[in-house]
Amino acid sequence: MLSRLVREHNQKQQAIRRNNEQLRKEATQAVGELTDCLADTLNERHVQVTSIFKTQREIEAEARRLSAQSAKFTKQTKQWLNMLDGFNSALKELGDVQNWAEVIERDMKEIAMTLEFVHKESSHWNEDTQIRIY
Repeated sequence: MLSRLVREHNQKQQAIRRNNEQLRKEATQAVGELTDCLADTLNERHVQVTSIFKTQREIEAEARRLSAQSAKFTKQTKQWLNMLDGFNSALKELGDVQNWAEVIERDMKEIAMTLEFVHKESSHWNEDTQIRIY
């Protein structure tokens, strides 16, 4: 009876050891799978984070280029506005010169008409008095 109890006990111990060994193998395999899954996830996240940082650097570089280009266009626009102001001033001056020329022309016509009138009147007066003016 004692030997049978020892044998049963040994068999139960062996069954427990086999069961523990099987559970240990399953746990080790599960931990390995979990580790692989976590590593894959971390690698994917690392790739995504790396991609995000790369994209962020590209966006920042593009923002700097756009800022520089914007400053260049602003400077060029100011130059164009200054040139346009100069053109407008020159155009106004031309208008003033044209107006001045028209006033001078009108005055000269009045002087010419006055001289013609004086000349005609003096001719009539000379004919009446028979005096010649040289």
